[in-house]
Amino acid sequence: MDWFNENAGIMVLLLIVISVIAFIVLIVLAVSLRSRIAVQRLKMVGFYSRDVATQENYAEFTVGNRSLNDVGVKEIGVQNGKINRDLTAIYRTKANLTDGSRIVIDQRGSITFRMTEKELADYLLNTDKKRMLSRLRLYVVDLPGNVYYGKVSAVRKLLAEYLKRLKENGTPILPAAEKAEAPAEEAAPAAPAPVVPAPDVPAPDVPEVSAEAVSASEARSEGE
Repeated sequence: MDWFNENAGIMVLLLIVISVIAFIVLIVLAVSLRSRIAVQRLKMVGFYSRDVATQENYAEFTVGNRSLNDVGVKEIGVQNGKINRDLTAIYRTKANLTDGSRIVIDQRGSITFRMTEKELADYLLNTDKKRMLSRLRLYVVDLPGNVYYGKVSAVRKLLAEYLKRLKENGTPILPAAEKAEAPAEEAAPAAPAPVVPAPDVPAPDVPEVSAEAVSASEARSEGE
């Protein structure tokens, strides 16, 4: 009993320290639990490879849901510099979804889609006649309006090599939009038809009438 009385101050200090530590631990656990349940966290990955069957290079994008809730996707696309290119319709087509159907990423699940290097280059760079390639980022907009970004440096490397090959080969491939908007070449004006001169037609021979015959004819007319 005397020991407790002598060390009462130390015991109170220890209880305060233990209480503060327990409070901090509870706060950390609450924040971690909220981030796992309430906050929708997406992880995005992009890489490239070669199709064994077609021997075409392609980019593959994956969006993973690390939260414990399903995530509804409103828009998915790739950002080239400051230009956003919406790929939602392309994803629906490749995933065999109907227009207007909801895109949902299951909890602890993911969605994936592929695009060939030519398909991706034509779609991403069709607003730039010089085919400028800037920093690429995959972005996703969920239904509440939150925007998530993920770097896809490997896909940028794929496109850079593709454009380099085009330049080395001298292939003048225009982006898709420019192909649609390029005016048709004007047809060369038709050459004027050559003028064929009319053939010379000889005048018919008219018999000459002498003055005596004319006088005789006039005399007969007066006699009648």
